Amino acid sequence: MSGRHNTSSPGSPHGFRRGLVLFQRLIRRGIAVSVALVLAVLLGAPAASASWSATGKGSTTAAAATLAPPTNVTVPSSSNSNVSVSWTGQAGTPAATGYYVSRITGSTSVLACGSSPAAPITGTSCTDSSVPEGTHKYVVTAVHRSWRATSAASGIVTVSSINDLRFGVQPAASVVAGSALPAFTVELRTAFGWPLWKSDVPVTIGLASNPGGGTLAGTLTAYTNGWGEATFTGLAITKAGAYTLIASSPGYAGVVSSTFTVTAAAATQLAVSGPASGTASATATVGPFTVQRQDAYGNPVTTGSTEVTFASSSTGTKVFAATAGGAPLTKVTIPAGAASASFFYGDTKAAAPVITAAATGLGQATAQVSITPAAAAKLVFGQQPTNTAKGQRITPVTVLVVDQFNNLQTTSVAPVTMDKTVKQGNLGGTVVQSAVGGVATFSDLTINPAGAHTLIATSPGLGTVTSTEFTSGG
Repeated sequence: MSGRHNTSSPGSPHGFRRGLVLFQRLIRRGIAVSVALVLAVLLGAPAASASWSATGKGSTTAAAATLAPPTNVTVPSSSNSNVSVSWTGQAGTPAATGYYVSRITGSTSVLACGSSPAAPITGTSCTDSSVPEGTHKYVVTAVHRSWRATSAASGIVTVSSINDLRFGVQPAASVVAGSALPAFTVELRTAFGWPLWKSDVPVTIGLASNPGGGTLAGTLTAYTNGWGEATFTGLAITKAGAYTLIASSPGYAGVVSSTFTVTAAAATQLAVSGPASGTASATATVGPFTVQRQDAYGNPVTTGSTEVTFASSSTGTKVFAATAGGAPLTKVTIPAGAASASFFYGDTKAAAPVITAAATGLGQATAQVSITPAAAAKLVFGQQPTNTAKGQRITPVTVLVVDQFNNLQTTSVAPVTMDKTVKQGNLGGTVVQSAVGGVATFSDLTINPAGAHTLIATSPGLGTVTSTEFTSGG
């Protein structure tokens, strides 16, 4: 084999000792089989409870069901590359619908036995295949709908194998998101580190360390050639982050690659995020919003400088600012070394405007925000009085409770009192109405004597408003 293979000489002390140990184990296994079981018993989890204040004095509590974890997670003290895992099923109510298994190596945890939260197994035992050489522990998690309950860790299992996998060529140290990883190889080896020249052995690659939740795309299984070497090409990950790969094959101890980094690709788009609602204002007080430049896969991009211009679909007076209540602006810059910039928004119109952020070469991104009325500030006439015959009902008149920007304050139930500005004569009907949805409706008003009149509406704290002039006939 070429010098790229990272193996120990078969004549080295380490290789000799390891071969001797394995030989002795084979002899012992021919005479007797001894398997030590290490039991880890999980202490029962206490029942959950909730409490709340009751009406009046005192309080009450109620017991709530809790999902119990599995117990007695058991593994052999030593094993070849296939580790048997068993456990005592979860007891109690609610009952688990399945379990998934995790293998813990040092501070790293990976899913095992082909199980996952999305694909739990229903039994109480499984075989974890092609486990890397070393010492490991296992935990089992019970699943019931969105509930999870995890067992205590098993005892330690030490894995050694007659046949191993090795990375001949490691994955490149860095690759751009969505780009193919440069070709790398996995080789078959004996326990002594010697090449194992065996063809057509399937080797499967997966993600071992995956803190960002990425997905490995491409052909994940390759077959060895006559030199016992499997070559992987065209694999890609679209989510930026740090990863390691794990190679596995039935009957061989698996192996984990060196760490490599997936970096963001070139920026292709913008994304805007921020609060879903805010209060009407003449200054930019709603926020902060964030505008971020991203690559085609949604990874934040920190390279270069990008100028972003803002717009809004509102028909009111709208304003953008870099800080809450700050000076108005129409654009911000995402500087080199940062992926995003923040801004605030203000709008005097209660509605649901669409905010747009645009940049050359990156298109535009939108976000919708609901602008609600500010506090009730004054009264305005909605439906004005119209001319009428003397003593006849005036066409229904409405008075609106509005904020300082004339947005209807739909939550107001303020009482509104109606009067007339000319004191001679009589204003009949119901002259006090409470607002419903911010609207006070007067539907049975009459006025005497004949002549020109105006109405005046008042409400505590909201001032006075005068109607347009109207006449009542003789």
